[in-house]
Amino acid sequence: MQGSTRKVETHTLYSQSLGEERVLKVFVPPGAGREPLPVVYCHDGIEFFTHGRVATQAHEAILAGRLAPCYIVGIAVNLDRRRDDYAFDGARHREYLQFVADECIPFLDERYPMDDRRRYMAGISLGAVATMSFVLEYPQWFHRVMLFSGAFFPPYQRRVAEAIDLSRLYAYMFIGEDERQAQTPGGVFDFWSYNEAMRDILLDRGAEVSYHTGPGNHIWGVWQRHLVAALSEIVQV
Repeated sequence: MQGSTRKVETHTLYSQSLGEERVLKVFVPPGAGREPLPVVYCHDGIEFFTHGRVATQAHEAILAGRLAPCYIVGIAVNLDRRRDDYAFDGARHREYLQFVADECIPFLDERYPMDDRRRYMAGISLGAVATMSFVLEYPQWFHRVMLFSGAFFPPYQRRVAEAIDLSRLYAYMFIGEDERQAQTPGGVFDFWSYNEAMRDILLDRGAEVSYHTGPGNHIWGVWQRHLVAALSEIVQV
């Protein structure tokens, strides 16, 4: 596999649930064949590939033996409807859940040998909120997740706190040390406190949490540097 070329394939899927097309980017790991491999689904998926350079980083890490081979799926976001789709109380949240579970996953399972026992999920900011919603709705699939700088506002904290048992969940969390006053298009928020609160809720509900902090604010330049470490923890061989 030494020197093999990075492979990313692009698909366009029309969603009956959302009534629109969505682009899916799929990183195919070096050496992939017929053997089923783990898969990580990413919200804000195109940004994971462009701003996060996840395919390049994962490819290099797999070749170096620092990351188990896995597929990485980037689900494109509709920026105009991002909150509607990702937030627990979003106007299209139920439809977005249905799109991923009932349309996206079967579509990709027909085309790639993805292991249905090792489906993982990653989200950043409001995408981390969407990830937790999938944990609550589809615990049989999504029980190992990556949560970066989650927009875990108090109503979302309360929703997760209502979960009876999260003992099957493993969550890798990262929050930047400068996110106590994080600038976002929606305003300035104390994401540091929100993530500390969510960590404590997850632990209280029985989850295993790998909690990490480091320099930086609510930007991709920070998150990009932590992607491989997070992936290497959540992807199980």
